[in-house]
Amino acid sequence: MYDFVVIKYSEIGTKGKNRNVFENKLMNNIVLQLNHEVNAKKIYGRIIIIPKDNKKINDEMLNRIKKVFGIKSISPAVKVEKDYEDIKNKIISLLKEKNIESGTFKVDTRRVDKMFPIRSFDLNKDIGAEILEKFPGMKVDVHNPDYLIRIEIRHEMAFVYFENLECHAGYPVGAGGKASILLSGGIDSPVAAWMMMKRGMKMNAISFYSPPNNSEKTVMKLVELSKVLSTYYPFKFYHYIIPFTEVQKAIKNINVESYSLILQRRSMMRIATIIAKKSGSQALITGENIGQVASQTLENMISISDATDMLILRPLLAFEKLDIVNKSKEIGTYDISIWPYNDSCVAFLPKKPATKSFPDKMKKYEERIENLEILEEEAIKNSIVYVIKNGEVEEKYIFHEREVVDK
Repeated sequence: MYDFVVIKYSEIGTKGKNRNVFENKLMNNIVLQLNHEVNAKKIYGRIIIIPKDNKKINDEMLNRIKKVFGIKSISPAVKVEKDYEDIKNKIISLLKEKNIESGTFKVDTRRVDKMFPIRSFDLNKDIGAEILEKFPGMKVDVHNPDYLIRIEIRHEMAFVYFENLECHAGYPVGAGGKASILLSGGIDSPVAAWMMMKRGMKMNAISFYSPPNNSEKTVMKLVELSKVLSTYYPFKFYHYIIPFTEVQKAIKNINVESYSLILQRRSMMRIATIIAKKSGSQALITGENIGQVASQTLENMISISDATDMLILRPLLAFEKLDIVNKSKEIGTYDISIWPYNDSCVAFLPKKPATKSFPDKMKKYEERIENLEILEEEAIKNSIVYVIKNGEVEEKYIFHEREVVDK
């Protein structure tokens, strides 16, 4: 039915002299998201996506395009000649193909090519009259129509479309640097990752698990979350899963139970920092939400942040929990996040975790932890790396076999 997809964007259009860079990145990401099954063409203010091999637009293709960040809306469209009769006939044909015989409509023309002899207002009026004649059950409503029939007359081409499917907007991934998300199995961190992808960030994921206290189902849960995130990500998505048990045991041995959670989080930050820097990340991302749990008081976040020299981004810091839950349902991670498989900290969770801590005090405790640096290095070496693309695991290996290759 449709010949191509019209891509519209919002924030990219504000970029002035850099606009061309963002447009090119967006086109590249769309082509990657669709596995090079399409070509991308740029016309002013629009990007046109054309299937290869004379294929037609289908729902699967539209759903994959909708997940590309940087797009405000998409519209499957039909190409027309810059000729009144052809425009009229294509619109009538589309209405018949879509079985639209009743309801309200509005015709909206954008005439960028002023050489086209019919003014926008007149074209709207004349096409509207043709529709009323062919479809007696249709009525005009210029304020709130059931069907908005759009005609665009541009220098390069002309086309018509009925649908304007809203997308996630933001910036194309890769336009905002690179960061590493500390991905737990909970609700918050996948949402944090998604939000920073929307702001144009490339990323990888770093998670921790505690064998044998966590089963393989915990690892499976983490990987499944990354699979969902990878469907919004046009590149290969690398997920580093760190065996953390020996570090946790060493922390437990110094008998400062109330501070053990903060010490674990500081160790996670040091490990994540090493992997992040090796992979070319410029920042760390967490799903922390101020005051939500004991480790997320302001004092404890200061102590945890002290363990790294990297910038920490906390996009959910002031969000209501219900807003985070609703977003997780929207992006498709919620049902996985509530699987009943505990993350790495549960087995070593103190009965009464401290809500206040101080960096200097935490450093003194860390001096008492035997072989802490060695244990952290071993955890990194033995981590499992999953390489994921379009919701599928392409590869799996041990970190020390290759180190990091996702720059």
